[in-house]
Amino acid sequence: MSDAHLSVGERKLLLCLLAFYREIGPGATPALKGLDEEAGLERWEISEAVAALRVKGLIEYWELQPAVRLTPEGLRAVLRFPEEGDA
Repeated sequence: MSDAHLSVGERKLLLCLLAFYREIGPGATPALKGLDEEAGLERWEISEAVAALRVKGLIEYWELQPAVRLTPEGLRAVLRFPEEGDA
């Protein structure tokens, strides 16, 4: 997937999830509560980004917590971002 197909909010959320992945490991599954502040997004933006990234298969979502984490495809996509050094 080309990152050109991602909104600013989606990119911010993926980069935020990458930070959790790097700090905690592949099982990093942060709760949505407070993730908007971590990602620098408004609450409505985080909801839109989560919905869009789920449809694209780049994140997994757990309704009980609610929480999200990168899928392998999401990890590959975010690592291709120019800010990650792979332009």
